[in-house]
Amino acid sequence: MSSVRILVRKDELRRWHRQLFEALESDGARVAFDWRAGPGRSSAMILLDELERLLLTRRRDSLLDAEPQTDDFPQSAEPADLVIDLTGQPVPAAGAVFPVYGGVAGDDACDAMLIDRAPPNVGLAKKEGDRTVLIANARIALERPEILRSGREAVASRLITLIRSLIKNGSADAPSLEAFDAARGNAAAGFLVRSVLGRVGSRLGRLVAHENHWRIGWRPLAALDDATQARLDWPADPRWIWLEDDRRRYFADPFLFEKDGVVHVFCEEFPYATGKAVISWLPLDKSGAPAQAPRIVLEADCHLSYPFLFERDGEIWMMPESSGSRSLALYRADPFPEKWVLHSVLIDNLDISDATIFEMDGRWRMTATTREDGGSTWDCLSLFVADSPFGPWRRCGDGPVLIDATAARPAGNVFRRKDALWRPAQDCSAGYGSGLSLCRIDGLDEKGLRQSVGKRLGPPPGTGAHGVHTLNVGGGFETIDVCGWRSK
Repeated sequence: MSSVRILVRKDELRRWHRQLFEALESDGARVAFDWRAGPGRSSAMILLDELERLLLTRRRDSLLDAEPQTDDFPQSAEPADLVIDLTGQPVPAAGAVFPVYGGVAGDDACDAMLIDRAPPNVGLAKKEGDRTVLIANARIALERPEILRSGREAVASRLITLIRSLIKNGSADAPSLEAFDAARGNAAAGFLVRSVLGRVGSRLGRLVAHENHWRIGWRPLAALDDATQARLDWPADPRWIWLEDDRRRYFADPFLFEKDGVVHVFCEEFPYATGKAVISWLPLDKSGAPAQAPRIVLEADCHLSYPFLFERDGEIWMMPESSGSRSLALYRADPFPEKWVLHSVLIDNLDISDATIFEMDGRWRMTATTREDGGSTWDCLSLFVADSPFGPWRRCGDGPVLIDATAARPAGNVFRRKDALWRPAQDCSAGYGSGLSLCRIDGLDEKGLRQSVGKRLGPPPGTGAHGVHTLNVGGGFETIDVCGWRSK
């Protein structure tokens, strides 16, 4: 059992410190707090916090809420196996592990990183002589980058994840430490102005159109070598066929399945009137034109999306995302394609998104993002293993195997290119579904997954879109979804 001493400012105890304390205790660690002095806050940041509270944020429970100091926070200054300095000082305590933000320690560095919209790299470091050594690193997701408080919450939740992983699994290989240098003069005022203007523009946009309107398209392939997966790039002259919609709904997450010479498209359909997504289906004719309008084939009490399909034992199966139910269910076609019956729950009591299975080295693997420590589902990739696609599925490692908003969340079927398996992933660094990362799988074992990003892709040229987050091939077609209104 590890003993952990956490250095915290007595007057700055927050709800996330309690969540960290409770999580570490549940993991089997002995935890004590040591109250220390911390840096003062600038008047500009105090003003920004107050104006954000008045103008931009909705009241809800927050990881940043003040937490009263009570007797259930055990206090000790005794030596421990691990000391973690969370005081926010730019010069951390000697011998302690401390957070770094873009390679720099201290709360000011965190705020500067968030205000300047720098790549949100959060890590844990320690001093070894004159050197600062990075021992854990994460490229985190910011779901609301225009609000500083939201960014700080995202940082706090991922610090919990990193600290838990460090105590359970020890140090991991991390990138070299590169310091982020931000101009801090009037940054707080500029950030607030941009935030307010952005919120006004967003509100005006919602008066005339739905934000994040997704649409799906596909194109026939002359040969598999023409596929984006094979080229690691978009085609030079794409001729996409776009599914028509009435602007009262969007379509996203397209998957292709060929049966008896007919290519079928399954996708998420999100009617704005209900606010709850369902799975819809349509067949394509030989030319690739829709043979009929989309039809709902599966709905549930929660939001459904990402209809991953596979064939096994003479049956066709669907494994849609249903993270709102904190489970992953498997459905069987009866009959295909218009009726689906629940077969089993593969994973229960876990907020799991975009689960994607594939076979490698004689075993079945599943990649999916999971919500860790109250944070985003955009950046934490988990790996599962089983002897059969029907399970039982066992999680590899103790927590996420990757924290990287640029290349974690699955974006379609795993595919083979030359002699390697590749996985398309969502690049959420500029917002949800802003682009794709095509990742070569370099290794899999019981501890996790190793991958290399071969190519990052924005939306296909000529689409007028500002996002893309699904890429699949099947039945001689390639399919994608893009975000943004059509230009014609």
